[in-house]
This record gives sequence, C-alpha cells and structure tokens, in this order.
Amino acid sequence: MNPMKLRTSVLILALAVTWTCSSKEAPNETELGEMLYGAKSDVPVRILGSKQINLDESPDLEVVVLSQSAKSEVISSFKRLGGKWELLWKEEFFSEKIGPNYYDPNGNRWVSGKVSGTEKVSLSGDLIRRIVLAELPGDSFNSIFLEVLVDEPPLGQFSIPLGYRKGRKIWDGFQLKEHQELVRTKRVDFEYIPKEKSFRIFNKSPNYSQEFVFNSWEMIPNLPMQPIPSFLSIEVEPDWEIGKESLVTIQLKNRGNFVSLTYLTFSFPEKGSLRLAGETQGVRVYKKGDEVFNKQKSKRIPAEYPLLEVTKEGWASQFRYGVKFYYTPMDSIPPKILFRSTYKFYQDVVSIPNQFSISNFELDQQGFFSYILPSTRTEKIKSP
Repeated sequence: MNPMKLRTSVLILALAVTWTCSSKEAPNETELGEMLYGAKSDVPVRILGSKQINLDESPDLEVVVLSQSAKSEVISSFKRLGGKWELLWKEEFFSEKIGPNYYDPNGNRWVSGKVSGTEKVSLSGDLIRRIVLAELPGDSFNSIFLEVLVDEPPLGQFSIPLGYRKGRKIWDGFQLKEHQELVRTKRVDFEYIPKEKSFRIFNKSPNYSQEFVFNSWEMIPNLPMQPIPSFLSIEVEPDWEIGKESLVTIQLKNRGNFVSLTYLTFSFPEKGSLRLAGETQGVRVYKKGDEVFNKQKSKRIPAEYPLLEVTKEGWASQFRYGVKFYYTPMDSIPPKILFRSTYKFYQDVVSIPNQFSISNFELDQQGFFSYILPSTRTEKIKSP
C-alpha cells in the first residue's frame, strides 16, 4: 500500500521527522517565490519543509509548504494541475526580527537564540512554531492548525493558535490575547483530542483548560450549559427548481453540553414560500407579515420574509436533531438559508453566531447574527 494514500486523524508535523517532499511532489524555491510574490519579484524564499496531505473532499493530494523570507514566514498549499503547480491558499506572518528562538517554561517567556544540544524540529519556523494537520468532526480530510509567534505591546512576544479549513479561517487565537493565562505564560499551548476531534488550550493549567469544538462553520469554546448545534446535512428532494416545491431535511448535532431549552431559527431572505412537513411538535412557521421580535429595535415587527423556529427541549450532548419542511424557491437556486441558535444562560440570552464569530454571517430580519447554510443542492457531513 502506498503510504501517501493513507489518511490519518492527525499528523503532528512538529515531530522531529523529515517531512520534505521531492521536487516532483512540491514546488521548488523558484516556483514558490513566483507563485507567492509574482514572477518579477526579487524576494528570496527559503523552503523550511513541505508535506503531501489531503485538504479537501477530493481524493487528490495537496502539498503544504512552509517557507521563510527576510521578514516573513508563509504557510501555503498547492495542487498540481495540468503539469503545473497551482497556489490554492496562503497565509503570511511578518516580523522585523525573525531569528531562532525558544520557549522558556520556567520563565514563561520566549527567548532569542537556541537551546544548546538540541536541534530544531522539522517543519517549524521562527514565527510559525508548530503545525498540526487534523481531521475535524464529519470531515474525511485534514485542516491546518498553527501555533504562531507574534509580538505586540504590551505583552511583547506570545504565541496563539490559528486554524484553517479549506483555506478559510475557523479559529482566531488573537481573541485570546487578553486571557489571564496567556498574559501570564505568553503562550497558548494546545493539543488535539483524536477521540473528540477537538482541541484543548492551556491543557497543563486545570483552572484555565478549555476545549474548542467545530460546529461546521468555526471553532467554538465548549462552555458549561451551552449547546453547540452543528450542521450535519441538508437533503433536498427533489432537487431545487424555481417555482417547484421540495422537501428539505436538515440534520444537526449538539456538540456542546446538555441544555434544557434551545431555539433554532431558519430564515429565508429570498422570495419563496415555506410550509411545515406535517404536524411537528415545537416547530412553528412565520410567514411574511407575521409579527416577530426584533432584537435591535426591542419590539415586534412585521416579518419581511418567512422563517421557521424550532423550540428544542432537553437536547443532550452528542445527540442529533432533524427538522423537515417544504420550501418553494422563487428567486434563485439553491436558495439562501440563514441559521442561528439561541439559548438562555441564567438571565442572559446568548446566540451562536455572535459578535465574536469569525465565520461569514449575516444579520437576519430580527437583528441576530446568522450563519449561511451550505449552498449545495444536497450536502452531507459525516458524523463521527
């Protein structure tokens, strides 16, 4: 069996192993420089390492390349198409003082220089300190997670995690830069949990250890008494057609904690008609003109477009929930469907997504941030 065809749940690339691909399996430094900075660029590029891996649903492998120039490091991915390398995605990190450094756990600080008697681990840089390729729940391919060293006042040098799925950011560790434990340690250490396919930060600090899970849009902190409704699939039968009604089935899974009451809201901002699929307990349809509550205006307003609201009681962790309805698109196919979840945390009303979300979202007619459901006609994500 060709070992390059094997898919693993997690590949921790910071291990002291040689990951460098041959010239046929990855771009060379000349090709890389042209694709990153343009054919006329004179920016010198040094490849620190590369690795073939699967980064999307296609069975064809991509290659991840870590490179360094005078004032930046780049993580990038490529695919060979028609005999040529094509740049799929890149993320560049800059610093005026790139050079060898290491973390001193006793002093809780980053120190310039090298530790005597140790070698630099493979596929790690001076800014991109660690790379983890890992499967997220429902995926059969890998996403890219980085530990990146940054330098910002007043903290100085500190590291944070960043995550990317199919070239889109799903985890932004900069949101943690005021966290008490980061201020103390100057490092957001993290580890991958293969069984849950999630990540945990500050795993060596019991008082601050926190799990993050993927909800099919972004990484969400798994907080007590918080549900995390995660998209599994949308099935449309028959496929979308303008002016024709289809039965839509959406499957969700609570990857968070048990909650006694959750509201799931699906909105349909484009022209179309919506109706329930038979008698469904806890599910209500609001038609255009029906009164709905607007958060920003703090009052009830006439609905501009139809929405479906689910009142889900007693949703346990890792349990699925499915909702069915009929929808007739009149503007475009596939139609745009917005989704959000809302729950009460003591006296507060909390929604996902919210102002801390980094995924693409829109404001719905009620003034809440909402995710955009996958736009394919029928999309499924495997549930672990």
